[in-house]
Amino acid sequence: MSIKPEYTEKIFSGEKKYEFRKQKPRELVEMVLVYESNPSKNIVGCFTIKKILSGSPENIWKKCKNNGGIEKENYFAYCNDKKVIHAMEIDEFFEFDCPINPFKIISDFKPPQNFIYLENSTFFRALENEDGICKCLEFD
Repeated sequence: MSIKPEYTEKIFSGEKKYEFRKQKPRELVEMVLVYESNPSKNIVGCFTIKKILSGSPENIWKKCKNNGGIEKENYFAYCNDKKVIHAMEIDEFFEFDCPINPFKIISDFKPPQNFIYLENSTFFRALENEDGICKCLEFD
């Protein structure tokens, strides 16, 4: 999942406990790899999802504003007149000691717009060989 650096910092500091999305994952997702967008362009860590809340932007804001790690104006600008917004509650998080450059693993890597489902993919198998990823996969 692509996340801006200002928000990855808040996730890894524990300040941001919800990640907001316009689309709900189509599959059950337990763990999210965090691809930090510009300027980093690296996979910087991961987190597990406790639950996903769905509702109107107003209702989700009321429930999550104190732990959303985002200003009200930016949140509603992101919602952009959507009728339903999804808030993934972050359970555990792990910041990698050494960020993983996905472009070194897969030369034609395309950063996700929403979600990339990695299980059983070539990219996932390549990631398993990278330092740090094994700790993330042992969250159980």
